Amino acid sequence: MTTLTVNVQNEKDLPVLQEILKRFGLPYTVDVEQEYVFSEGEIASFTKTKQAFLDGKTTARNWTDIEEDLNRAYN
Repeated sequence: MTTLTVNVQNEKDLPVLQEILKRFGLPYTVDVEQEYVFSEGEIASFTKTKQAFLDGKTTARNWTDIEEDLNRAYN
C-alpha cells in the first residue's frame, strides 16, 4: 500500500481531486487543518514575557546559540 499526501492550496480544487480518486476507485481521507487558537492563558503568558523583555528583565538569545546548547546536551 502506498500513501499519497497532497496539500491543496485552493479549496475549489478539492472536489475535482476527490472525483478523480473516486473514479479510479481509490479510497481517500480528507484532513482539514484547523488554525490553532491560543487560549487566554497562553496569550497572557506571551504578553507577560514580551513585557518582561521590553522592560529589560529578560534577554533574548540568538537561535544559533540555543541550537548549539541543545546539540551539546543531546548529542
